[in-house]
Amino acid sequence: MRGRIVHLLLCVGILAVLSPVIGVAAGPQNIVLVGWDGAEREQVDQALAREELPSLQQLIDRGVLVKIHGEGIVNTDGAWKEILTGYLPKAGGSGDEASGAGGKGVSVFERLESHFGPDRFITAAVIGRQPAPAGLRPAVLEIAEEGLLRDERVGARAVELLDKYKDKPFFLLVRFAQADGAARTYGRNSRQYKDALISNDRWTGRIMDKIKSLGLTGKTQVYVTAGHGPNEADQGFVAPAFLVTDNKAVYRDGRRQDIAPTILEAFGLDLGKIEPPLHGIALTRADTRGPLMVASRKPDVVYVPTPQFVVDKMLEMAQVKPSDIVYDLGCGDGRIVITAAERFGCKAFGYDIDPQRVAESLANVEAHGVGHLVTIEQKDIFTLDLSGVDVVTLYLLPSLNVKLIPQLEKLKPGSRIVSHDFDMKGVEPDEVVEMTEDGSYISHTVYLWTAPLKKTPPPDSDDEG
Repeated sequence: MRGRIVHLLLCVGILAVLSPVIGVAAGPQNIVLVGWDGAEREQVDQALAREELPSLQQLIDRGVLVKIHGEGIVNTDGAWKEILTGYLPKAGGSGDEASGAGGKGVSVFERLESHFGPDRFITAAVIGRQPAPAGLRPAVLEIAEEGLLRDERVGARAVELLDKYKDKPFFLLVRFAQADGAARTYGRNSRQYKDALISNDRWTGRIMDKIKSLGLTGKTQVYVTAGHGPNEADQGFVAPAFLVTDNKAVYRDGRRQDIAPTILEAFGLDLGKIEPPLHGIALTRADTRGPLMVASRKPDVVYVPTPQFVVDKMLEMAQVKPSDIVYDLGCGDGRIVITAAERFGCKAFGYDIDPQRVAESLANVEAHGVGHLVTIEQKDIFTLDLSGVDVVTLYLLPSLNVKLIPQLEKLKPGSRIVSHDFDMKGVEPDEVVEMTEDGSYISHTVYLWTAPLKKTPPPDSDDEG
């Protein structure tokens, strides 16, 4: 009996020693992350309903399908930075600056190699784009493939790597780019785009079949997601993406930056010890963050910033005073409300439906130190109550200015409205100023109205003259 106890204790001791070395004994030994660049959740749902994506459906049946939202970055490479680091981008950042943690050493590749050791753990990527995002390549650079473009080349190379590294723990990223190219060239309702999604699914299935044939199914988790750019109909709006995985612990919808911590946690890393702290939360855990900043609908206009000299003129014409309350409808990067607060010491509120603009505005408010005077909120401007506002600033289209008239008619007498470049059909302005910046040939127009609005009678349809 005593010998059996000693034998049992010896086995436990050996396991305790081996566990840190193996590192992934409690979870998967391997993870394959498959990217369907350009694949939108709505289009994927429709293809699933048509039974065109059998491999993805098979993975759903084994695990879960959840929604994944973005919070501002609308380009494919910027989205992948969030997915592979777990950090939100810095406001206005792009390229290497987009990582909230500075880029170096924060990718899933680097963290896994640092945790397990590059001699005992393989990180690899097959990326169907040219070039791959800087700073997010696997440390084993000689097995990173770029510019493959066609799904056949990406998928075939991924299968080769599975064969080559089947005997070591690995993290493999496979990014298909054919659907993204078809969406940008032909649109997401085209036959070419639908065929590209089917191609994504076919090669995802071959990767899953290879994992099975190598006897790695029980040791390998598969994740399929999309790092995509903007909807082609609106270059400032990102439609919801998706995540499909056989990680059965995943249970909730999430954000792009939640995917990295989900993968790191699956490999056994202690997320609480990661520095800087991740912005993302593993999809296996409750989401304790504030409301998700995603557009409730597509923005009405493409963002174009108002030049600073025009901002100054708009506020001058509005005769802003320290006691005024200023609303900027469609606040962009926040420059109008920031200028109003800095120059006049008034309270100013900026509203925008685009989460990227809201993020930029909040960062700029903080950088200028006017947070005690300026409030930025993500809201639909057509739902706002303007009855207590003294100054309204606009840089919208003429049709949108007209759409605002019912709200502007509720302004108290003496309130001012200023608009950059666009008038308000049916309402007579009090003042119109045209201006150009020194050294520039581009002309800008500023319109001023005072409440109550002076409606102009509609033209007489019988008037031939």
